[in-house]
Amino acid sequence: MGDSARINMLIALRFDCVLSAKELAAVANIAPSTASEHLTKLTVAGLISCKKVGRSRLYSITDGDVCDLIDGITAHADRIGSRHEDKSRLPKAVKHSRLCLDHLGGELGCLVSNAMFSGGYLRHTPKGPEVTRDGEGWLSSHEIGKHFPNEHLRCPLRLCHDWTHGGYHLGGGIAAALLATFVERDWLRTRRGEIAVSLTPKGITGLGKTFGLDLRQVTG
Repeated sequence: MGDSARINMLIALRFDCVLSAKELAAVANIAPSTASEHLTKLTVAGLISCKKVGRSRLYSITDGDVCDLIDGITAHADRIGSRHEDKSRLPKAVKHSRLCLDHLGGELGCLVSNAMFSGGYLRHTPKGPEVTRDGEGWLSSHEIGKHFPNEHLRCPLRLCHDWTHGGYHLGGGIAAALLATFVERDWLRTRRGEIAVSLTPKGITGLGKTFGLDLRQVTG
């Protein structure tokens, strides 16, 4: 669990329940072949289990004890981070926009999340964030669904605390699909092995029009 790729995979499975090998490779920001090696180690260690469905291999946490172990590690990391981490020393690009597993974090991630709530595409419920009817139409019009099919087993949407910005950004399958769409449109660019996400000139225009955000002064 000390490896960054493996702990990212475990945290993703803790919150999103079931993920494929391809999705876990994206979560860890590594090549599929490398992800396969990590998944084998986690399976042999008894931390995750694998179920073959059709041509896909779906992974999940083995049991509640493993969930408790992951929760304890993340809670301890948060406590240590709040005492010792000087956020001002983080690169500006990381604070502005970064990968959080396989979805968008940082200031930009929080801005997009807030814009989707204020625009009426999402709403808060006792069980967490939920897509509204207007939001379903919006997701469909932007073809977000092709990156996250309705029949998918993964948790569709959740709020994720942003350690670089202090607010909340979107997590879950829909959030991952949003990032994939932004990258596909060349609004954002990611690089394997790096958590910083680059905002392009097209992204400044596209995200600005889509969410009503003024990003012209941003140099993320």
